[in-house]
Amino acid sequence: MDVPRVVRTQVTTGELDPPQDLVNTMSGVNDSSVPLLDVVKALGEYLTSTEDDVRLKGLTFLTNLVKVISSNRINRQATVTLTRFYLSKLDDFDSLPPALSALIILSKLPTFDDDAAVEVYRAVVEQVNMKAYVQATRHLVYQLFDSFLALHRQALKNMGADFLNSYTKMVDGEKDPRNLMLLFSMDRVILLEFDVKDLIEDFFDITFCYFPISFKPPPNDPYGITAEDLKSALRKCMAASPYFAKLALPLFLEKYATAVGQSMKDLMLSMAACFPVYGGDAVRERGTELWDGIKTEIMYSSDKSVEAAALSALESLMRTLYPSEADAPVGLAQDIIKQCLDILDEPEKTQSLSATKALVALLNASPSTGKFAVSQALPQLFKQFNRPSLPSHRVPILWSISSLLIAASKVYAGETVTRSYAQERTFEHYREALMDTLREGLRTEGLKEAATRGCVALTEIPGFWGRDEVEEVVRGIDDALLNDDDSDVLSAVVTGLTGISKVHPTVIESVTLPLLFHALPEHAPGLYDTPSRDKYRSILRSLSELCVQPALFETLVIRITTKLDFLTSSTSVAEEQTTQEARECEVAYAWDLLHCLAGVIDKKVDDKHVDVVKHFDTIVPRLYALCISAAAPKLGGQEPLFRDRRLLTVVGRITERLVWELSADRQGKHFAAVFAAFAQGEMIGILPASVPKPPLTSSPLRLGAPSPEQDLIVLYSSVVQGLKADCQLPFPSYADWLAASVNWAINHARDSFHVRWAADMIAAFVNKRASGLAEPLPGMLETIWVTDVQDTSKEFETRRRALLVYLHITKALALVRDPLAYTSIERLVDVFKLAYFDPAFVNEAAKSLSVIAEGKGKAKERGSHLTAKLLWAQKVWGFALPRIIEGDQDAKGKDRLVYLAAFSALLPLVPASLLLADLQTILPLLLRSLALPAPEPRTNAITALHGVLETKNLSAEVDTLVHDRSTEMVESLIKSVFSENQESSGKVRAAALRCLATFPDAVRFEALQGLKSKVIKDLGKALDDPLRVVRRDAVECRAKWYRYGQPT
Repeated sequence: MDVPRVVRTQVTTGELDPPQDLVNTMSGVNDSSVPLLDVVKALGEYLTSTEDDVRLKGLTFLTNLVKVISSNRINRQATVTLTRFYLSKLDDFDSLPPALSALIILSKLPTFDDDAAVEVYRAVVEQVNMKAYVQATRHLVYQLFDSFLALHRQALKNMGADFLNSYTKMVDGEKDPRNLMLLFSMDRVILLEFDVKDLIEDFFDITFCYFPISFKPPPNDPYGITAEDLKSALRKCMAASPYFAKLALPLFLEKYATAVGQSMKDLMLSMAACFPVYGGDAVRERGTELWDGIKTEIMYSSDKSVEAAALSALESLMRTLYPSEADAPVGLAQDIIKQCLDILDEPEKTQSLSATKALVALLNASPSTGKFAVSQALPQLFKQFNRPSLPSHRVPILWSISSLLIAASKVYAGETVTRSYAQERTFEHYREALMDTLREGLRTEGLKEAATRGCVALTEIPGFWGRDEVEEVVRGIDDALLNDDDSDVLSAVVTGLTGISKVHPTVIESVTLPLLFHALPEHAPGLYDTPSRDKYRSILRSLSELCVQPALFETLVIRITTKLDFLTSSTSVAEEQTTQEARECEVAYAWDLLHCLAGVIDKKVDDKHVDVVKHFDTIVPRLYALCISAAAPKLGGQEPLFRDRRLLTVVGRITERLVWELSADRQGKHFAAVFAAFAQGEMIGILPASVPKPPLTSSPLRLGAPSPEQDLIVLYSSVVQGLKADCQLPFPSYADWLAASVNWAINHARDSFHVRWAADMIAAFVNKRASGLAEPLPGMLETIWVTDVQDTSKEFETRRRALLVYLHITKALALVRDPLAYTSIERLVDVFKLAYFDPAFVNEAAKSLSVIAEGKGKAKERGSHLTAKLLWAQKVWGFALPRIIEGDQDAKGKDRLVYLAAFSALLPLVPASLLLADLQTILPLLLRSLALPAPEPRTNAITALHGVLETKNLSAEVDTLVHDRSTEMVESLIKSVFSENQESSGKVRAAALRCLATFPDAVRFEALQGLKSKVIKDLGKALDDPLRVVRRDAVECRAKWYRYGQPT
């Protein structure tokens, strides 16, 4: 390689990064074919040039070469030579940055020894005037020092005071946040590792001069340094040496007078970090003064974050002064407790809560202050509770007691436990008093919430209460659960019982659950018995929270399935009710029971509980039995409960969720049994062993099967939707199964309920097995389209069903970005041109695009287990939108409405950010869609417009467009709410009102000034809407428009 030519070319052209062929090729430096010395020689004339610009280019090229060559290619001699060369450049102002960059690289080489580090350090200190250079150059100096501290720390230690003195002078006066972050980390290392005692004042000056930090990062800061980052880094420095104590503590006291807000919070947190390091002797001298400042923020601060920081400082102060149980809490601790108890003598005052928090801080601080605070506080609080000055005082007093107990539970049973109740036994002398007080609280209105919290806290403290005591308080809590109507109390009770269940599950299982299940009615309450219905629903909500625990879930499963069995066998009807009313009540009760079970399963799956799968064989076969038994033919009598499709839908949801949690092997076995049941009528394989004879002996999907039997498609579809892609299927041909399912959905299903569940089943199957269907699927889609969808001689319902199946298959393919999906979409859009000849079907096709917009579906909804590739929705939108716009432009008159309907149907597919990219084209379509007669497409258009208006930081072009069309938008939305010529719904009215409410925030007042009075007048009509949610949105919207344009 001609090294001189390569170097000459790079330097003269200004390309100062070494080319790859010089560094890494077979004839490069890293391959040892080109000695580094040859490159240096080739650079000689440039490195020694009298022209500053040429010399800088040569130096930069060499530095860049040093950065990229392998460290093992620079031997000791080369390291020494390069180091001395770069040292000679330190006094050259322009050459300093590349020289420092090279020295940083060299300092990390194994051939760079301690002597070299000291030599370079001294040279930098002597020759570099830090104040003359910009931030980036100073940062390079600090990086070099940081490298020395990391790799050559002992050499710097051996320099002694020489290093420390020079270091403090070099870093003094730095203000740039990027450099300070690095300096604070180095300062901390030096303070921890070096002997700084004699020079502590110098380090105090370069550290505490920044305290407290008041830094506001610039907008869109690329470095991402926040004020909290700087405060945290500085705090670690301040707490790095005990020698700071005599200088720092007076400074802290001085800052009390001037710090406010976030500065005060920083002060409190800094003291909390520093006290343990400074030590008890130093802090004790200033203890009273420190407490006075901390107390002010605890008792009187209106900022909760400052109050929390002050409590943290108090806790740290007490832990520093009284670190162990052997340290008697005399002096300051006694004074603090006395002051707090004096405040608690008047429990109705706001400071009593702050005093309680201070006592809690002492309990958290150490065994010594904790036991002493409890011993002084509880007797006084018990006395006040038993003989209060006013009955209303008992509430804050009991909350004070419970707060201490809650704090104790966190100390002795928290996630990071460092203290043992068995050793401290803080509450041993107050067992009976605590039980009596809490028992009284559980029986008294207004005290139940506080008493419950206290009881739960004591049950969580290991070894404090035995089973008998826990059972007693649980019975008291259960009484509040069943007989109290206060929502706050019920929430606290359920949360408390859930907490107890984690520590004492057997108590909840044997005491609470039987009581709750016994309180559930045997039969559904009557139609007009609202209190009883509200009562059992409250119990079910409680059970759904409690029984998430693995130890209690099995009981829930058994009790609910048993209750459902009883309901299906019961025909009791209240005399004053009609049969239809009674049935609706029974269905509602069964739905609530199933919904409770489904909710618990969802929570357990979300929390990744492994016991869910264990109960599959208990839950699913019993639900199958209920549904299949109900579908069997019945002679006379009341219609079976589980023929109701609402119940079947919940059973389907439970089934899908549980099937998905099975392993692929278990899924395969279960689906084989389900397939045999639905293909061949072998029901015995999916029913529990307790059902010796299946109610049905033939396939529910057979030709001519009655509607109740066809309803069982819900079970079949749910299982298929829950299967994983690697599940082994019990039939050899995917195509045959799919063809049979498609034929059943189009030609044999009795109504739309069956068609929709079958279509979802087909979509799930195609979505997860698209690769195995790659060959037959194009022909199948072609057959569906030509034979069933396009054939105008067939009944409209048959064509509609075929279209629905066709779109579900298209959606399944679009989710995995299969090219066949886009061919299908294009074919569908082409049909819109026939609006004049076949208007009913074309309109149905346009609306049915909403099937694709449903996409994968959200969690717990139908389709949630479909597979979706990244950006699938954006690709569908990008493919379909231009074709819809083109068709709309070519169409005339009413034929354009079909394209608007298709556009509106696809709107839920994409986020507002994608609409903004082409809003100039999309906004006219959105505004025209607001005039469509059907409420569903108008709702989609309004929701999309709402998303656009809520987007922050709109571009200038979009902002101008929004303001230019704002009047038209508002008038169209008003029509959507109040027009009598358009079909309306509560959903479209609520969406329009929420969208209207965004205009005062999104559009400048001058653009809509003329419409304000009209909008406010029209919104007054919405206040009388029959739907509560619409009235609420109208109130909020009108309030925003009232304030619109007014000075804030």
